[in-house]
Formats: sequence, C-alpha cells, structure tokens
Amino acid sequence: MSVAKTLEVDPRKPEAPVLEAALRVLLGGGIVAYPTETFYGLGVDARNRAACERLFELKGRPTEKALPCIVSGLGQLEAVARRLGSAVLPLAREFWPGPLTLVIEAKPGIAASSPDGGLAVRASGLRLPRDLAEGLGAPITATSANRSGAPPATTAEEVLSGLGSELDLVLDGGPCPGGLPSTIVDVRQRPPRLIREGRVSFAEVERVASGHGAP
Repeated sequence: MSVAKTLEVDPRKPEAPVLEAALRVLLGGGIVAYPTETFYGLGVDARNRAACERLFELKGRPTEKALPCIVSGLGQLEAVARRLGSAVLPLAREFWPGPLTLVIEAKPGIAASSPDGGLAVRASGLRLPRDLAEGLGAPITATSANRSGAPPATTAEEVLSGLGSELDLVLDGGPCPGGLPSTIVDVRQRPPRLIREGRVSFAEVERVASGHGAP
C-alpha cells in the first residue's frame, strides 16, 4: 500500500514550489495534510463535494457536521458568507489570524457547510494554510488529521502513521504546539453561542461581541 508523498515546508514562510504542488492536489480533488497553529489538519477544496465526501468517509465523521475551514482573511470570509452579523467582523479583526472559529451562514456552493447552511471558518495563525486558501480562491477544510475519536496529530509522522495510505500529500512543517484546539462560536445568533471553548476565552469573545448590535 502506497504512502502519501511528503514535502517539507516552512509553515510561516512557505516556498512557492511547495504551495504550487499542494494547490495542484487541492484543485484535483485530493487531500492535503498540513500544519496549523494547533494540530495538523486535512485540507480539501471546500467547494468540492466529492472531495468533502471522501474526507467524511476517511475520518468516519458524521455528515451532518460541518467540516471546519480556513479562509485567507476577511475578504474571503465576506465572499463565502450569505450575510454577516454585526459582531462577526469585530471578532475576526480582534482574534484573526488565530484560533477562533466562527460559524457563519454560508452562501450556496460550499460543500463543507452543514445541512443547515452553517460554515465554521477561521484565519489560521500560520501563513501556510492562509496562503493555500488564497491560492485556491476558496476556503480549505481544516478538520484534524485523525480518525474521528482518535487523538489529533501534532507531527507529520503521526499523520502518516494513521492516514498515510489515504492521503495525497503531506506537508511536513515540523511539530505543532498541540494543546487546546480553536474555540468555536456560532455567530448566526445573538448573543453568540459557545460550541467549544479552546485557546480563545469565551469571556473575551463575549466582551468583543457585546459592544456590537444584533446580528
């Protein structure tokens, strides 16, 4: 059984040839494992339904759950959102790039969204994932690089050990910090609802959101 190709990368200053190789895989419907500021993630083109279905199957993840995604920044966030509540941009400006995931109402055509149209997005604290989303012109998925229920991977070696034969490319950026994952907040309602507390304190999210009006 073949193992995914591995390329070394500087996740804070990714080299153009590595980005180009990863983008070819993503545009072809493939799966790329890559480091983030928390754990290794699994990336596919968030618009590609077949690629997202393959990712659900690989992880054993329930299809009613959205696949968390990374955007390149505020411009891409606005491009994929059906509408933005008044607290969304202030939260993004305060905590991005970084480990705060916002659940927004997505425009049609985003296969990674949940059945009710929710899309969980963040701008990663590392440049590599943001550059991939920028080059793709769309969000990339960022679900952790492990089977559902298994510990998230913090090294490329752990990714290869668990999933290597089912991936198309692994970008080895060295060990990830691990620890707490991103905080996930649903901002489709007022006040924002905490789904998972992680690296960003929900009290800080509430502080920023409370200074802005209804969604």
